[in-house]
Amino acid sequence: MSQGRQLTEEQIALVITLFPDHTKKEIAALVGISGTSVDRIQAMYHLRKSLEHLHNMGVRAGKASYIARGGDSSACYTPEAKAKRLKSYKERYALEDMRVRWGLPQLTKMRLKHGTKHYHDQVSYLRKMGYIIDERNKVAYYTETTHRATRLESAPRGRRVGAMLSHFDFKPYDGTMDL
Repeated sequence: MSQGRQLTEEQIALVITLFPDHTKKEIAALVGISGTSVDRIQAMYHLRKSLEHLHNMGVRAGKASYIARGGDSSACYTPEAKAKRLKSYKERYALEDMRVRWGLPQLTKMRLKHGTKHYHDQVSYLRKMGYIIDERNKVAYYTETTHRATRLESAPRGRRVGAMLSHFDFKPYDGTMDL
């Protein structure tokens, strides 16, 4: 049993042509139907907004919310404001990068993917050289058959040696690992 009145083919065709570049409220007013009917037609015909319309809506929404909070919209889009945001982000990123390298607990919501790449590169490098890696305790054990990386071994953990950061303490292997 259907509720309400049936839409005509002309109304449906008009909604389809207006949908990419108009809001739901504008379409409903122009065609003379409810917003729910516009939603139903959109779902039935898989209609999408144009990229230009989405961009304009996003810019309008961002500026409107900023102005509603009492701000001046022209100030947040200047090159100086963008440079300030970038500088602030780079500073937070550098601090978070140091936290990851030193293995300290996470205090921010920022998650770094790249910080682990250097670590995994070093693990791979040391294993190729013959070290036995205890990743949990950050210890690299060496034996008499290990081709030793003396420069890396001489640096304390967390210290940079040339281009490489030392992620491990180095100890001779005695047959057991601290697990």
